[in-house]
Order: sequence, then C-alpha cells, then structure tokens
Amino acid sequence: MKIFIIVILFVFSLQNSYADAYCSLRDPVAQIQQLYPQKTNQLSIVKTVDSSTRNLVKLALPSNDLHFSELGQHTLYVAMKNTEALGYVHVRSEQSKWGLVEIIWALDKNLKIKNFTFQRCRSPKKKLIDNESFKNVFIGKNYEELKSLLSSDGITANNILLDKAKDSPELASVVLRCALKTLLITDILWGEELKKFNPK
Repeated sequence: MKIFIIVILFVFSLQNSYADAYCSLRDPVAQIQQLYPQKTNQLSIVKTVDSSTRNLVKLALPSNDLHFSELGQHTLYVAMKNTEALGYVHVRSEQSKWGLVEIIWALDKNLKIKNFTFQRCRSPKKKLIDNESFKNVFIGKNYEELKSLLSSDGITANNILLDKAKDSPELASVVLRCALKTLLITDILWGEELKKFNPK
C-alpha cells in the first residue's frame, strides 16, 4: 500500500512538471520585452489547470481536449509600465503531427490577440508565423471571433484562415486551436483577477 501511494504521488508530480515544462516561458524577461518593448516590469500569476478546467474547455470546444500533461500549475504574466498593465503573456502548447508546438501569446487587456510567436515548432512550415496576412487574421480578435474560423468539425480551420496559410493548412489549424484554448483558459482561470487591471 505504501509503495502504491508513492507511485501515485510520483506520477502526479511528473504530470505537474510536464505541464510547467510545456507551458512556460524559457526567458520571461527577454521574451516579454520583445512583445511589450515599453514594459518596465512584470507580474506573474500562477493558477492550476485541473480536471474542472479541462471539462469546461471540452464543453466550450467539444472536439478538443487538454492533454493530461497540461494539468498542473501555469503562469500568466502581466506586462507592466510602472503601475499600468499593458497586457498579458501566456504560453500554450498544442499537439501536432510534428510533436508539441509551443506558442507565446500576447493578449491585450480585453483578452484579444495582440501578437504571437513560436517558442517551439518542428514543422517545416514554421515560417508561417512570419506571414503578415496570416498573423493579421488573429490580431485584434477575441475568443468568439476566432471560434468562427473553425470549420464544422471543430478541429480544423475554415477557408477564411486557410486562404492566408498558403501551403500550411495543418499548422494553421494547430495555431487556431492553440489560440482558442489560450483565450478560453485565460478567461476561466484568471478572468476575475484580471479585472483589476482593466477597470470599466
């Protein structure tokens, strides 16, 4: 019985460490500075993605799911200019046929996409991230607006986005799914706390 408990605790700690590894900035200070050049400092807010979060994602995006390795603690960064919040930075990973694709997302205070870049991507089509017309489909959009870019299967991007992705349809769909989960989870986990940075 004692050995069984130790094994369970070990597996749980591994899951948390995988979540941290897959969804963390490698160099927060430098990477946030690139996305928010005017920032003077940053705050970090750590929350736990648990099974209830996973169920809410499944409810909102029925054809999608969070991998078990994504359960655990995750960090949202608040880019600050002195005492003013400029926006938020969060890293999420998405499964693809090339392995995990990690994307750094910059969000404005209204939870719209401000910018994004790959932290890790083994796809031969990864230069898609430099395609300005592709990126502009995302920038300035919120969750509902981006959800309208899903095709009827709820997994792949529709032609509006694919037309901008040239010969990279699979990667375009991966980026879209990652964007949707990022916006959804940010709102679920941090939404109430972030209201203090964006008073109405």
